[in-house]
Amino acid sequence: MLQLSIWYEFNRALASAKDISSIFNNAMAFLEEIIEIQNGLLGILDKTTDEVVVEEVYGPGLQAVKGNRCKVDEGKSGEVIRLGCPAAISDLLGEPLLQGIDEEFRRSGPSFIYAPLRWGDNSLGILGIGHPSHSAEEGLKLLDTVASFISPALMVVRWGEETPLDEILRRKLEAAIERMDLHTESQGSLMADVIALVERTLILTALRKADYVQVTAARFLGINRNTLRKKIKELGIPLP
Repeated sequence: MLQLSIWYEFNRALASAKDISSIFNNAMAFLEEIIEIQNGLLGILDKTTDEVVVEEVYGPGLQAVKGNRCKVDEGKSGEVIRLGCPAAISDLLGEPLLQGIDEEFRRSGPSFIYAPLRWGDNSLGILGIGHPSHSAEEGLKLLDTVASFISPALMVVRWGEETPLDEILRRKLEAAIERMDLHTESQGSLMADVIALVERTLILTALRKADYVQVTAARFLGINRNTLRKKIKELGIPLP
């Protein structure tokens, strides 16, 4: 189980992303660091044509698949979108979105896996990676979690959705907690960890908004300056 702080840093990177390409590249860099993936793709659902279109690719093995498209009733990608569950692809040559993959990549035989991109009841597309292990179970869980993190960012960047903060927090916390073991993984500190992460995010965002003028940031947060200074020290928030 990855520590919450690692997900927090990933989420911070997503928060500063301005377009689909930067969201995707942040996700791939995160996955490459954790499980050493080298290739990936982002397929976005075009609801006007009912097709999945490969808009972004990562790594040398998938450069030729950019622009590939298929109907949502075709291939494993369509199945993943329809069922809303991650899945591994056993037949790379038979997968419509992977047509044109590098021959060396195909011969190397990595497991290729997809995870659905969803925001609420909205299907957004798929996130796919060439997993380095022939056993894709670990990769499926991780990729599904990463997909759940980038989905709201994609929704905002592509479709301009404005979702209330409490709804974003609720969905992300629910997704993270659902993947934790009830008896072992929180080590009795889940509540404290989450509160600290939320406090740190709020304070850091307020400071940036106020150009690090602490009086202004404290007023914005509804706390006094001394409390803000204490929290900055306790949470290890860097100041310019």
